[in-house]
Amino acid sequence: MARASESLKDLLNRQATKRFAQLGYSNFMTGEAKRQAWWWLQARSGAIRRRRGLLSGHGVLWTQMGYADLVPVDVPRAGRGEVTIEVLSSAVSPGTERAQYLRLPGTGVSGSFRPGYSLAGRVVATGPDVSGIACDDLVAARGVPHASVATVPARSVYRVPAGVSAGEASLVMLAIISGQGVRLAQLGPGVPLCVLGAGLIGLLAQRLATAEGAGEATVIATSRRNEELARAGGARFLTAAEDADVIAELGAPVVIEATGDPNAINTAVLAAREGGRVVLLGSPRGATTNFPVGQIRARRLELIGAHVGTLAQEESRGGGDSHRREADAFLGALGAGRLRVDDLVGEAIDPREAGAFYRQLAEGSTSIGARFDWSSLPRGGRAVPGRLLAAPDLTGRGVDSERRTLPLGGRRGGSRGVDGVDAFAGSEGRLRVGLLGCGDIAVANAAAVAAAPNAVLTACFDPVKGLAEDIGRAHGAEAVVSAEALLERQDVDAVFLSVPHHLHSSLGMLAASAGKHLLVEKPPANNLSEAIELVEAAKRAGVALSFCFPQRYHPAAAAARTLIEAGAIGECGGTFAKLLQDRPPSYWRGGFSSRSVSGWRESRAQAGGGVLIMNLSHYVDLVRHLVGIEVEEVAAYGAAVDREAEVEDTISVTVRFSNGAVGTLVGWTAVRGTLTSELRVWGRNGHIVIEPRAQIYTEAAIDGVRPVAEPRAPSREPDESRVPQ
Repeated sequence: MARASESLKDLLNRQATKRFAQLGYSNFMTGEAKRQAWWWLQARSGAIRRRRGLLSGHGVLWTQMGYADLVPVDVPRAGRGEVTIEVLSSAVSPGTERAQYLRLPGTGVSGSFRPGYSLAGRVVATGPDVSGIACDDLVAARGVPHASVATVPARSVYRVPAGVSAGEASLVMLAIISGQGVRLAQLGPGVPLCVLGAGLIGLLAQRLATAEGAGEATVIATSRRNEELARAGGARFLTAAEDADVIAELGAPVVIEATGDPNAINTAVLAAREGGRVVLLGSPRGATTNFPVGQIRARRLELIGAHVGTLAQEESRGGGDSHRREADAFLGALGAGRLRVDDLVGEAIDPREAGAFYRQLAEGSTSIGARFDWSSLPRGGRAVPGRLLAAPDLTGRGVDSERRTLPLGGRRGGSRGVDGVDAFAGSEGRLRVGLLGCGDIAVANAAAVAAAPNAVLTACFDPVKGLAEDIGRAHGAEAVVSAEALLERQDVDAVFLSVPHHLHSSLGMLAASAGKHLLVEKPPANNLSEAIELVEAAKRAGVALSFCFPQRYHPAAAAARTLIEAGAIGECGGTFAKLLQDRPPSYWRGGFSSRSVSGWRESRAQAGGGVLIMNLSHYVDLVRHLVGIEVEEVAAYGAAVDREAEVEDTISVTVRFSNGAVGTLVGWTAVRGTLTSELRVWGRNGHIVIEPRAQIYTEAAIDGVRPVAEPRAPSREPDESRVPQ
């Protein structure tokens, strides 16, 4: 029967893998989807077995690829002999979790893994046969991963005395580990001790020993990072390197080794007196290269293994509830005021920032303990009633940024600016716009002016009379006979230049001298000197000058900037922009619409350049707009590889920003059969994609961004980014 069940499980697993592959899932996404399905099944089978409902919340997960993420979890309400807890605080064991996160030897971590084993919170449900614990009690619990809600065996739950905070109580499992090491050390009243290691386990062990009446304590560490914490617990502090001579003279009757360093045993032996006891409390992450067997024998030292696993061995031999004995001793000392651990609780971490926290922990930047503050999650994401019949979410989200969609915010319907504020609020009257140039891009510009609620197209001109008349008919504007005639009109407040690049500066200065405000298609001019002349002319005339870089007003770009300003990616670490396009020969004579036939696009004198200035200049502007830092160095290569032309159809640009970040900008307009663009920015906290589909992955807690963003279809709103703001 068991063999048949296993075969069925294998069959279902193979079929699921095949189906997800057909849906286009990567191997990683397939693994995440199957894991989510398994959790879904476990939670519901548990609820049915208990005849109880479900509670939904979130939990920390290390994915199969080693990333940390916050994911939805369901738990059944408490059944017989169980307690359900809405978690307030879950303590991080820095040494253990760092080793597990890095998957160091001896940790036994592989595949997806839920870290954590010590927490505190409020009871929300109790099952039959549970006594001494009631709803709303503050309790501590052991053996439970980091999560906002948990159902736990009552034997692993301990009531917290009045006056003890959830943060302090959440250290319960670490105190059990440390406390049983102190107990095995058999310290009598006034007996001095030495503790190796100033991490959380070592400092807890020293303080628990002192609270139980031990004598003078000495803490030895490899650095002075936690010296103040050791001294705050009443201990003398030494460093292994600087104080070797002092350590050799200590003669400690008891040494508790709590470092996790496989070679710390040598320092422990050095600090112990002849005939003393060395308690091995730490879990060594590796092999000891020079175990001092000879010294241990010569000095008749007693080595005592004190791994937390010995508690289970005690209980199996009839030693009672050893875990409860240590937990009650810890909580009782806290409640009685004999023990202080508030300074050991550590930094409160928003669970939405779990990914960023574990990266910091891996780098060794966390000096003492830390805890996940589950009360920082929105109320609806912590412990809410779950639906038994809800379908499983099999999107395979994990930390695959390709499955995460950027919440579109900011400008909508052509009325919102990059900061989400209505750009037209409080505006009065209508801006009367004249259009100079009625070719390819002018069609979009004229339509944008007409769509703006505070603008109207009144006149237009193009040397090809029919082009101006066409746009005039479409938007109720008059086609005039010359540029000069348009500039002389009293019903033209602003001029929109949609002409070949080499005319931007000269026509712009002419319009400025006529007192007209200016909207100028990119680029500002064909060279820097002409661009400066245009800017200076606008200043002298006292008119507004705006260049048409509309991508920054697209909803995805507006939302990206808002999120970047909120810290979604942290400091910018890099940018990438790409354009692949198949530009047919007809483009060079008439653009994509062939409305206006001219050879200016393939002339360097008239166009100023090819794909870089015609297209990628939009990305240059948008990247600067998004990240807010300037470029200090540039390296670039360009070529005309598809046809003989004066302007490039291939460009590769690498830049170094002022903060050291590196950006890449590439474009090819000779890639057969494609039109593809991509734009993304990233930093230590996250990664945002603006094109081709707005997506985000962030390890920062940002209001309005869900802990796990759900895939959804991209916005179908019309692109009105050219509408005048």
